[in-house]
Amino acid sequence: MLLVGAFVSVAIARGLGPEGRGAYFVLVTIAIVAISLGHLSVEQAQVCLWKRPEARAALSANSLLLGVSVGVLSALATVVVTTALGPEVVPVPSHTLLAVALLGIPCSMTVLYLNNILVLRARIEWVNWSGLCTGLVHCVVLLSLAATGRLSLAWVVVMWVISLALPLAIVIPVIRPRLRDRDLSLARRELGMGLRYHTGLVSLFLLFRIDILMLNAMMTNAAVGLYSLAATLIELTRVAVDSIAQVALPRQMEGDHDSAAAFTARTARLTLLFALVSVGLMCAVAPILIPVVYGSAFAGSVPPLLGLAPGLMVLGGTRTIAAFLLRLDRPVLMSAISVTALVVNVVLNLVLIPAFGIVGCAVASSIGYGVLGGLQAAWFLRATGLPLSRLLPGREEVGYLSAVSARSAAVVAARTRRLRQRDPAAEEDR
Repeated sequence: MLLVGAFVSVAIARGLGPEGRGAYFVLVTIAIVAISLGHLSVEQAQVCLWKRPEARAALSANSLLLGVSVGVLSALATVVVTTALGPEVVPVPSHTLLAVALLGIPCSMTVLYLNNILVLRARIEWVNWSGLCTGLVHCVVLLSLAATGRLSLAWVVVMWVISLALPLAIVIPVIRPRLRDRDLSLARRELGMGLRYHTGLVSLFLLFRIDILMLNAMMTNAAVGLYSLAATLIELTRVAVDSIAQVALPRQMEGDHDSAAAFTARTARLTLLFALVSVGLMCAVAPILIPVVYGSAFAGSVPPLLGLAPGLMVLGGTRTIAAFLLRLDRPVLMSAISVTALVVNVVLNLVLIPAFGIVGCAVASSIGYGVLGGLQAAWFLRATGLPLSRLLPGREEVGYLSAVSARSAAVVAARTRRLRQRDPAAEEDR
């Protein structure tokens, strides 16, 4: 899916250029913000209520009803807000294309709730298959349009909306939600429980997306296009860290407080090392990778990518710490940390964007990420009594990373040898 997404990103960048990509990213960001603000954290409530076996059929049916209804309300609210704020605050490239993009909100909201049901049923393979199949269709169509010279902003937006709806064709037959199992009183409870978690999650999302909207309000679509590419590429470095965090989560939630804290500290050292290496490699190759793959018009994406790098390194080191903090059951404090980081991000963007453009935006966001990670680490150390040195990677982590790299290199070498043995003629041609 990562590779498919990379092909889609290249096709859009090559076909639309910086200005067109910026216009597309503004429309998509508005829709994604609406989804993230409007989903009301219902999926968190689903997790809490899933322990009641008698409620599971109703939760499955409610996910379909809530996804559509909450999604439609979110789309309508977005229309009202963007209209009220006006083009001075939210300069939309095309109101028609915005309306098309907003059609994807109910689809995405429904997929979000249904995918969570699949995860709770331990059928995550269908979540992966639906995402992969949808991504392949999206990629093939965009590449075909680009190859025939018909790729346009309108087509890119339409295909984005279709890509949000296609997973429904896979997940609905797998879950088979029955409307007769719906439970409106349970649905109201889901909404109430979700809202208690919502403030922190919304602030966290806005921390990673508010910069695009602020940049769009203050600068050109071309600037947004350059910055959005930098943000997309640097965020790819989180894949390894997120994978470690997913594997570590069950063990962090089990056992006593001290053993979970010690395990979290070990994984934090490892994820920080992975973040330092992956972000460092991206910064090293970006000056060559971006102009060659995306075209010389996107060479201006390199400086903001470098500006975002320090914040991504800090977040890599605190990725598993954030999961551990859930054990402490302090939702207000967790929300306060996210809100603080968001406020810092917004204030700095207001100051730095007019003065330094997209580089100032990158630096502001990077500092905001650093504030989030720093506050989470400080809370973790205070709650566990561990010293800061326990979060810094040492020889053990470096040795582990070296061993993993060596094993990966050996696997690649072995596969290469097997391919050469199967096709000696190809080797002779080389």
